[in-house]
Amino acid sequence: MIREIHNDRALRYLGALLALANGLVALHWTFVHPLAEILAPQNWPAICWPFWPDCTEIHTFSPVTVHALLVALGVLSIVVAGFFLAARTTLAWWSLAFLAIVKLSIVSLDYRLRLNQHAMTAWLVFAFLLVPNKRRVIAWLLVAIYFWAGVLKLTPEWLNGAALYGRLPLPDWALVPACVYVVILELVLIFGLLARNARIFWMTMAQLIIFHAISLPVVNFYYPVLMLLLLAFLPLCRAIPPPATPLPRWPSVATLVVFGAVQFAPLAFPGDVLLTGEGRLWALHMFDAPLECQAWLTPHAPDGRAGSPTPLRVGFLANRILCDPIVYASAARGICAHNAGRVGMLDLHLQTRRAGEAEFHTIVDAHNVCAQPLPYSLTRHNTWIQNGDQRVPAQAGVPEFRGQ
Repeated sequence: MIREIHNDRALRYLGALLALANGLVALHWTFVHPLAEILAPQNWPAICWPFWPDCTEIHTFSPVTVHALLVALGVLSIVVAGFFLAARTTLAWWSLAFLAIVKLSIVSLDYRLRLNQHAMTAWLVFAFLLVPNKRRVIAWLLVAIYFWAGVLKLTPEWLNGAALYGRLPLPDWALVPACVYVVILELVLIFGLLARNARIFWMTMAQLIIFHAISLPVVNFYYPVLMLLLLAFLPLCRAIPPPATPLPRWPSVATLVVFGAVQFAPLAFPGDVLLTGEGRLWALHMFDAPLECQAWLTPHAPDGRAGSPTPLRVGFLANRILCDPIVYASAARGICAHNAGRVGMLDLHLQTRRAGEAEFHTIVDAHNVCAQPLPYSLTRHNTWIQNGDQRVPAQAGVPEFRGQ
């Protein structure tokens, strides 16, 4: 694995780009999605990943500690990139693996740090470090990421522009054609990145550069800059001839097959997975349709009488997890733990709808969640999550959460 990188200058440049991606996420966590505030002990309840339901115990970081960690991550990303450029390949390989572990460890501290960008980068780093025939597998994975993103956009909400969280710098009449064009770009034209013909390749690259530049007002800087950083590898492959050493193709094919297979994971779960969220931890999690939801707790007196609904608010939620049942089940668990012995029975409710729908769908209607915590399985249907068949009006007195 290391020898293939050492013998191929284009792969060493790719290693440097993957290292610099960690510096990019450090900037994102500093200026856009504030890691210091998310991990602050006073910002409770923590929102935990299903594999670590008690993550609140580790939320003891001071802002100074978090900022120092982010500075170190940014500096290390530059140092590791330098190792690759200086052809200190063994040290660079192990250092990149270390950076990947550090980043994934940080993401595991709170579910609100979940982003599609982290999943994509993890796939690419895995292939770069461990899969032979790296030029081929990285190029295929980049194309596959765009292709499956296009599949997710085959919804009315995307095609009519309703799925966009921000305003594109385009006139109103161009919005729908632009959204349709993006689907065509990601499903069809993207394969031009694999073309031997230079004109086809550069036309595809130019369209992607324009696409990401225009998307900046919608998705902020992290995703467009990250993708342009990773796409830079493909022109390098065309400019730098590969070594003559033959490499096996089957690991590349196997990696691509596994990547494609996990995109079908949501189909194994019942109901509307856009509303329930089940299975989506396995697959890419990109634009599809904007959601609106209401979440609240209902307290009960010792005699069983229900009290007034209390809105359940959670800060620092990205749009794509704004209505995720995992968020509100974890928040309820944290509230129960924080108020152990001081609260009686609490019921958790979550209603969700697509933007523009008149009625909500009941997604969670769980009783006595302090006595019966809601475990979450990644591999099978969670019975406390309803499939959304039951339609209900808005709950009076509870604010609606909408993507911005």
